[in-house]
Amino acid sequence: MMMTYDTQYRSAAALLWVAAIMLAAARSVRAAAKRLDGWLEKRRVAAAAFHDFGTMSERDLRDIGLSRTDLHRVAWGATDGKRELNHGS
Repeated sequence: MMMTYDTQYRSAAALLWVAAIMLAAARSVRAAAKRLDGWLEKRRVAAAAFHDFGTMSERDLRDIGLSRTDLHRVAWGATDGKRELNHGS
């Protein structure tokens, strides 16, 4: 009798297994989408800051303690030259 039970519900077990895999994949995709969304927002803010810094004169930049070589680093959020930013991930 056990064999009949096993064959009768094998497709339901397979569907449950597929559903569990799909749920795990959906959670993974959602987490990746959140990371991407955060990175895109950070990139948008950095681009706006880079544009704003780009419109400033050398004197204006010196007044706030920056040079043209600092702009990319500071636009991505660094506060000093000792910290490296990982904006690629």
